[in-house]
Amino acid sequence: MKKIVFIIFALFTAQIWAQSPTGFAGINFGIDREHVIEEIMKLGYDPLGSSDGADRVVIPIYMMDELPVQVDFLFNKNDHFYAFEVRTGRMEVDRLPKVFEALDYMSDKFSDRYGKKVRTTELQEADIKPSVHNLYKQWTNHKTLNIYTAIIYKDGRYYTVGSVTNRKFAKEPAAKKAKKHDFSDMMPN
Repeated sequence: MKKIVFIIFALFTAQIWAQSPTGFAGINFGIDREHVIEEIMKLGYDPLGSSDGADRVVIPIYMMDELPVQVDFLFNKNDHFYAFEVRTGRMEVDRLPKVFEALDYMSDKFSDRYGKKVRTTELQEADIKPSVHNLYKQWTNHKTLNIYTAIIYKDGRYYTVGSVTNRKFAKEPAAKKAKKHDFSDMMPN
């Protein structure tokens, strides 16, 4: 009985995490911020706005199967969901092997969903540069998505990040605002 419950739980967890080319956990790219928040709440999470002032909505703790991550939903100038990032907590230098383990785990989960990775970087500790995305694996076999996993070193600590961006919505031009007409030329003198 316990085995059946575990299998059902594992399938449910995998379904929730399951990303699709159309978005994250059933939340489609292109929908507006309010609908993203509604969908996150339907999944049972309390979304937060980001503390850094960026255009994102955050799930602070989300279980990517066995790996706890933060999920950031990013929005373009039209307030449409165009990308998401999953990231681990920051770790000190002496825990760098754990960061690489998390990077491998996250990359495997992305491979399960997005297929074979086309470009792999043999990233070593000496190769990691501060304050940049040190790319580890990239999935270049998708026409509509940019997908990668990376390590970031910032403020003396390391963390893993995975990102999926919908190219169409990332480059969507800002909606033109209705031009206000100056009616002064129609006013009597």
